[in-house]
Amino acid sequence: MLHSKKTTFYLFLILSGSLVSTTLFAQKNDPNARDLVLLANWFEGAFDNDSQLWFENRGSWTGKEQEKHERIHTIHIRIDAKDIGEYVFYIEEYTNDDPANVGRQRIVSFKSNAPEETIEMELYFLRDSKKYLGAYKNPEIFNGFNKENLFGLDGCNVFFKRMGEQYHGSMKAKACQFGKDELKRYSVHDMIISENQYWRVDRTFLTKDDSFYKGHPNNIPHKMRKVTYYNCNVAFHEKAYYMPTEKDKRFNNIRIHNQGGIKWFDNPIDGKTYGIQLREKQYPFYKEGSDFFMLRFKEKGQLASKAIILSEPSPQKTGFQMGWASCVCNKTK
Repeated sequence: MLHSKKTTFYLFLILSGSLVSTTLFAQKNDPNARDLVLLANWFEGAFDNDSQLWFENRGSWTGKEQEKHERIHTIHIRIDAKDIGEYVFYIEEYTNDDPANVGRQRIVSFKSNAPEETIEMELYFLRDSKKYLGAYKNPEIFNGFNKENLFGLDGCNVFFKRMGEQYHGSMKAKACQFGKDELKRYSVHDMIISENQYWRVDRTFLTKDDSFYKGHPNNIPHKMRKVTYYNCNVAFHEKAYYMPTEKDKRFNNIRIHNQGGIKWFDNPIDGKTYGIQLREKQYPFYKEGSDFFMLRFKEKGQLASKAIILSEPSPQKTGFQMGWASCVCNKTK
């Protein structure tokens, strides 16, 4: 009997060691290991399609009015939720440059599909989405977060494959279905993620006849670019910056992003409101000098700017001094 117990114990050790070795071997030989880390790094951050709207609102744009895109700002923060996966993100997305106009909240988790050379993005919805509004400002709210806080839809995961220096992701054909009867439909959810850009197409079609139901009419993606933040100090002076008075007004450490981000400031000296806007431009009409950085200073309600400062792309520091108003913006890490 004792011999039998020892044999069983040794057999358990052998099998356990074999399982560990197999697991380590699978991890070591995962063809997606490097891409999984890179895709997660590129996915993290904030993205905005201000440049796309700027182009579509020009008189030289040849598209139709209904083909214009809405302004989207999406924020992806990585959270610690081992119950869900190793590469887990909270997504909060708002439209029309209004953080209160939230149109999407999601939890996504990236995992390898080895031995296939694809990466799967699992898509989840929050059971209590209101609780997590603005969570990108307070990620501690996700402490202890697990799958009990979520629900999903079968067939709605996205599968990514590397294509050069991009990752192209799509749902499986007609796999993500929802709705009932005549309004039963399926989702087409395509994405392209690169180091500094995130493009996405969301469309739905009726299952009964594959007719278009909702989304962008001509399948052109929302072309979002990764955001970089600047800390800005803005001041209004009664006389001049070198002649301070009690009426001078200063605003310090104001965070503004470089994809059309804008902040407004009340000037008590003249009773008007002024905005500072930052844009990292990729001007489409020139072969040379087409990339530049722009700081725009404008009065609210006026079409023309008070000042526009241009510089090389992605400056460490930018600003202006007009005597009665000044601004200095420093790039953050």
